[in-house]
Amino acid sequence: MVLLSEECARILNCPLKSLREQLFHPKNRILILKELLGRKVRTTYEDRNGHIKTFKIGGLSKYGANVTQAYGRLPRPFNISVAAHFYARHRIRLQHPYLHCIIERFPRHMENRYYPLELLELVEEEQSERSTPSTLKPIIFRCGSSSEENDEEELSLCELSLGW
Repeated sequence: MVLLSEECARILNCPLKSLREQLFHPKNRILILKELLGRKVRTTYEDRNGHIKTFKIGGLSKYGANVTQAYGRLPRPFNISVAAHFYARHRIRLQHPYLHCIIERFPRHMENRYYPLELLELVEEEQSERSTPSTLKPIIFRCGSSSEENDEEELSLCELSLGW
């Protein structure tokens, strides 16, 4: 299996150490989303019950695991970062806590779950399942063909148009 962080570095043609800086550029984020949106990934760790979670990629966080809040809209003293959550809950210390997170989206607008890039691996699928769903392709194409000055706004509009 291929680690998701290594796959992102391969797509952007950069070393893993500079992946963080590359993902801050909106065009690179759109490129990663085009390649990976809707693909299945699974965790490289087991939860307390010994299960490995498999899900489809729903998005990419704007900031790293050290800044992204793990518990949604809870106020500051009760909320911790994704990196701190993985240490407190699973005793996993992230090697690259500044890398962005993959978002698992839920229907009916429940709270999203965030997983660090380094703790996920791609699941091999059939070629027909691997392609992006046809309903997402026009939206992603519109987001990818924006002008340079509106990249940040277009990326957020892309996320809003998908109902995220």
